[in-house]
Amino acid sequence: MFFAERMLAFAIAITVVQAHDPVCNFLSAIPTATIREGVIVGTTTSIPGATISVNKFLGIPFASAPTGSARFSVPKPVGNWSTPRETKKFSPACIQVFNPLAQREFIEEVFSTPAPEEGEDCLYLNVFAPKKKWNPLRPYRAVLYWMYGGGLKFGNAGQPLYDGSHFAALEDVIVVSVNYRTNIFGFPFFPVITNLTERNVGLLDQRAGLDWVQRNIRSFGGDAKKVTVFGQSAGSTSTDILLTSYPSNSTPPFHAAIMESGTYAWLPVPNCNNTNYGPWRNLTATLGCNSTDATEAFECVKGKNASEIKHVQEKYGTGIQQACDNITYVSDPRSRRETGNFARVPVISGACVDDGSYYAVKAGPNVTDYFATTFPNKTELRDQVLKAYPMGIEGRVDNITLLSQLITDWEFHCPSLFLSNSSSKFVPTYRYLYNASFPSTRIDDPERWPLKYQGAWHSSEIKVVFDTATGNITKEQRQLTDTMRGAWARFAKDPWSPPLEEWATVGSQEEDVMSFGTDGSGKWGMVKHASGKCDEAWRKFIEDTHL
Repeated sequence: MFFAERMLAFAIAITVVQAHDPVCNFLSAIPTATIREGVIVGTTTSIPGATISVNKFLGIPFASAPTGSARFSVPKPVGNWSTPRETKKFSPACIQVFNPLAQREFIEEVFSTPAPEEGEDCLYLNVFAPKKKWNPLRPYRAVLYWMYGGGLKFGNAGQPLYDGSHFAALEDVIVVSVNYRTNIFGFPFFPVITNLTERNVGLLDQRAGLDWVQRNIRSFGGDAKKVTVFGQSAGSTSTDILLTSYPSNSTPPFHAAIMESGTYAWLPVPNCNNTNYGPWRNLTATLGCNSTDATEAFECVKGKNASEIKHVQEKYGTGIQQACDNITYVSDPRSRRETGNFARVPVISGACVDDGSYYAVKAGPNVTDYFATTFPNKTELRDQVLKAYPMGIEGRVDNITLLSQLITDWEFHCPSLFLSNSSSKFVPTYRYLYNASFPSTRIDDPERWPLKYQGAWHSSEIKVVFDTATGNITKEQRQLTDTMRGAWARFAKDPWSPPLEEWATVGSQEEDVMSFGTDGSGKWGMVKHASGKCDEAWRKFIEDTHL
């Protein structure tokens, strides 16, 4: 009897210890993590070829729901919970806007498949962490913080191609992907919102997610001092927005950055100090909120169903606008970069060789119409550009290939080039070009997007970086995937060392650009600085357009 009582007491003691041991619970069959807000319960998955499993915690709230009277409001703290909360599935995406409406199906096919459930209660993030023991007093894993693309109009962290499991299992890093509001829900540039920062709530969502990482990533074995922000397209632009909004003498909540096909400092966008409230007027007019009293009009918009607001944005293209508050969104990003007044962290920046191919087929083959729509009243620019891109050479065989090249250059390649050259004066900067095309990354829609026009198209590298491609994975794709995923992870762990042994920093040698998919294959290697038509055709326009 005495022995039985002793054993029972011992068993109870062990249970109590385990209940308070975050590592023990993290390694259990049903993993849990104790964060500031309460206990969360996740799931475990296995990756072929990996020696460790991955714990996935999906749909973790990092801010309260911006619904009802809180629509258009800044992200606010989420309340605590007293019982374990299941985090086993992705949350709904924030409200998505695809326009023009006539091309919605095509846009979704390329960038948003499968189509997500969406709603205003969307401020959640996901954590993918190795199911591996760590010292709770000294967590050490590097963290990759992902922000999706979508032109600040759509996108969601729950897309299968953003699954961080391969990173976690094969590279021993943690991936956090975050939802943030886009379109008018994320950028309510309304006259009644007089605090400029509160007009950029989508950017504040991204920062709120970073704050959550600083508070809670230790519970997953992560090191809050080893966070790398990275993103693609609008997510890459958001990364540069973060970098330029932190001055050189600041301590940002990240230690490195990776930008895939997107910048802010050299993106030729209109002056963000413009206060004509065009998107606001378009929105209120199409919603029937026509009161001359701005407060009444605002309350009218807040009273509309989210589906109505979504529909008018898609049907009428009401537009969005960011506010230059010089806190979340600075008015002089290029000047800050050129003077070194930005977050002094190492960066990787690059673009896809055919970033513009999707936009070219979407625009159509009429070059005159493209210039009239994209660059109205800029005949001198048009003549200069067309002179720099003569037909019949360098792969320009028709108007689509011509438009693909010039869109690639002015929107992606040249801004990345200019940023890399400027950044390299102050921090270690690594530049790349992605030039691979594989069966599993191509779009099977020959009628709308013939294969001959695709190439290394905008966002085609994501499945390679995240190792989330399915179907026919060639030997060459597997090699390139392992290389790029490994390079991104090594950079996240130690950004002051080369991501690959042979990858030289910009300006350190003649061959200072890493070509992933050299000659369209799975090979990689250093190539000479490639400026293309950037100086000849685009520099003056880009620099005159953006400070």
